[in-house]
Amino acid sequence: MIVLIIMTTTNDDILSSLEGVGLHENEAQVYLAALELGPSSIWDIAIKSAIKRPTCYVLMNNLMFKGYASSTFDGKRHIYTVSSPKQLLSAFNRRQEKLAKTLNQLEGLASKSSFKPDVRLYEGKAGVVEVYNLTLDLGKEEEILIYGNVAVETSYQEFIADYLKARVKKKIKVRAILPDTLDNRKIVERDDAELRETRFLPIEKFKQKTEVNIFGKSIAYIAHSEKEPFATVIENSTLADEERSRFNLLWEIPEK
Repeated sequence: MIVLIIMTTTNDDILSSLEGVGLHENEAQVYLAALELGPSSIWDIAIKSAIKRPTCYVLMNNLMFKGYASSTFDGKRHIYTVSSPKQLLSAFNRRQEKLAKTLNQLEGLASKSSFKPDVRLYEGKAGVVEVYNLTLDLGKEEEILIYGNVAVETSYQEFIADYLKARVKKKIKVRAILPDTLDNRKIVERDDAELRETRFLPIEKFKQKTEVNIFGKSIAYIAHSEKEPFATVIENSTLADEERSRFNLLWEIPEK
């Protein structure tokens, strides 16, 4: 018997990929609708994307501003065409290359206002995953400090294996302070393999609901317990050093 396995890509996957090249969610929906329709009026694109026509006009103008769409006039109405996926990727790569050339100058500008914190909010599981991926930007032999309620093992099972593999490959170490529970004790069994050192505080005294990650110049506060998880990242070297000092004080309290 031959079993045929068909791999399908959902619209959500496609929209997520489009967001990955710099399109906002609604822009991605309009782009996808216009791509499927071919050269079309804004009326047809609005119906296809299920986005109101006035909003669709604004989003299509955004796409044209970014170089991802164009417009012609047929004597009666404007007809819109979006770039092919290959053209979209090429345009995105050119923008990245242009940014890379000015990165040193931008870093210099940022250092002039180093005390002013950069605060970013990441929403949903995808946002939390993005925050974890930020920690992979650390250099070799650098470390991530973690304390609080760690739920990544249970809430992000489809992601955690690849993340751990990438972190270990980059030799990024972790020190973690966790509530003393049976589940958390199981994590310690993999400490050596996962470049981690873990210590515990009594759960009756350590009831923190969020997970805190300190890495480089950043602090990430991750709320796993909410119905819709989210994370707040503060990037500021002074605040990160303060939080790192608090962590080290806690580190000396518990026994491993």
